[in-house]
Amino acid sequence: MEIATLRPRLVSFRATGFHGENKAASSGQEPWSIELTQSIEVGLGAAQKIPAPLQAIVKIDLVAKASKTGASDQVSDFSANYEAKFDYPATVTEAEILPLIEQEPYQYVLVAQAFPLAMTHFRREMQAMGFDARSMPLGI
Repeated sequence: MEIATLRPRLVSFRATGFHGENKAASSGQEPWSIELTQSIEVGLGAAQKIPAPLQAIVKIDLVAKASKTGASDQVSDFSANYEAKFDYPATVTEAEILPLIEQEPYQYVLVAQAFPLAMTHFRREMQAMGFDARSMPLGI
């Protein structure tokens, strides 16, 4: 069971990159198929401020490729990178955190806080580029 003094606090979430290409004209009625791939990394680091508290860092990379059903020449590509940082209390040591951060359930708790933020932004950017992304999931 995790001790409350070891619980990190989300202090930063940001999109570090987004790229999209959607040159296909759509009336909104044609069916599209979409393939979404994700890469998620969880690590431990130190903040850049002095004194430097330990931080859990979650990096999420999303890549979506959409193609119009029946028209393989009409393809849209989207990719984005996100980073979430969680500060630990100043009294926490690396020896206390390392065993936790190596456990999948602990990593899941961190990722579960950052992933919906990333997907919300990703979907919104896709929609801004004329692609209906409302059917894409928000959770992991």
